[in-house]
Amino acid sequence: MALPPPPPRGGAGNGNGNGDDEPTNPGIDVTGPGDGGAEERTDPAIRVPPRPRRSLDFGKLAPFMQDDQISEVMINDLRNVMIEREGRNFPAPFHFTSPEELAELTLAIAESTGQELSPAKPYLDGTLPDGSRVNIVAQPLVPRGPCITIRKFPKRPFQINDLAARGMLDARIAAFLEACVRARLNILLSGGTGSGKTTLLNALTRFVPETDRLITIEDTRELTLAHANSVQMVTKPPTPGAQAITARELVATALRMRPDRIIVGECRRHEAFDMLMAMNTGHDGSMTTLHSNSPRDALTRLETLCMLAGTEMPLVAIRKQVQSAVDLVIQVQRFRDGVRRIVSLCELSGMEGDVITMSDIFAYDSAARAFKATGYVPSFMPRLTSGGHPLPVNFFA
Repeated sequence: MALPPPPPRGGAGNGNGNGDDEPTNPGIDVTGPGDGGAEERTDPAIRVPPRPRRSLDFGKLAPFMQDDQISEVMINDLRNVMIEREGRNFPAPFHFTSPEELAELTLAIAESTGQELSPAKPYLDGTLPDGSRVNIVAQPLVPRGPCITIRKFPKRPFQINDLAARGMLDARIAAFLEACVRARLNILLSGGTGSGKTTLLNALTRFVPETDRLITIEDTRELTLAHANSVQMVTKPPTPGAQAITARELVATALRMRPDRIIVGECRRHEAFDMLMAMNTGHDGSMTTLHSNSPRDALTRLETLCMLAGTEMPLVAIRKQVQSAVDLVIQVQRFRDGVRRIVSLCELSGMEGDVITMSDIFAYDSAARAFKATGYVPSFMPRLTSGGHPLPVNFFA
């Protein structure tokens, strides 16, 4: 089933004789707000993309998009639609009646993101008008028809107390993380897909003082910052007339923007090396996330991404950079009951030969269903004190 062409745009016409409601060149906005339709000269070197649609008819999906308890909608094919509610997946009580119905929804969603699906690029990542993240994979990559994954975000971003109420952490860990962020520790959040990394990262940004200039870099905008002194940058996919703008290029750009802290929504590729260098060159308090199954795996993956960046540094030198740059690794996990929890907080405590040593500070005890301190007192305690958030030694008992 191939996607039908998008419906023609038109209406009463705009007086140019072609019955079209939009400027002749859809890539350039030539009408300024409140100018009565007067033409505004635009630098030909600057191409403004078409404005996304302001509204989107979700059809059968509308009730699920309006339900705040549903966090994800997954359309696998015509008759297989799943929803995630409170961390658990359930079959949706409906299906699409025809390929044309699903294709129409797919095209409407793609248009709302300001992107297009085509045989040359039958997939996209984008943001819906309500802020939800959407991924579409169409034919020929999926023979049974378009696959749509929509990740919804809460209307009010979770703060650390909200996450504690949901069981992700307890009050002691919340106080510890606040002290770490305010003391400008470099933090790596690790976990699997859908484990709550970005949600926790967003909550941690609430502790960044507004005197610090914060710059975020994401592939798809997910962070919702309540921080006036911030700039949010998003990568740009390639288009027929322009190359892609990658996270690595944005990290390099951010370094010229006088940042105090840099947040990379997720290190996936070569930007990991540049992020590591930024952490090691005066941008304390930076944070990023990484997909991995354990804190040790997170370091291994970070090393691998750095080597893929084309650096000629030997592995032991990269490990020394990692150990010097990263202060704290937070491992999060989604459990079978649907609850996302922090399962360990580790300090990178040093090097033994060419191996990074890690020390658990807190961990989740699955048997006792409780968060417990290991008794280890982190070596960065003086930094917490100098940052104005001292913790008693028995805090870790």
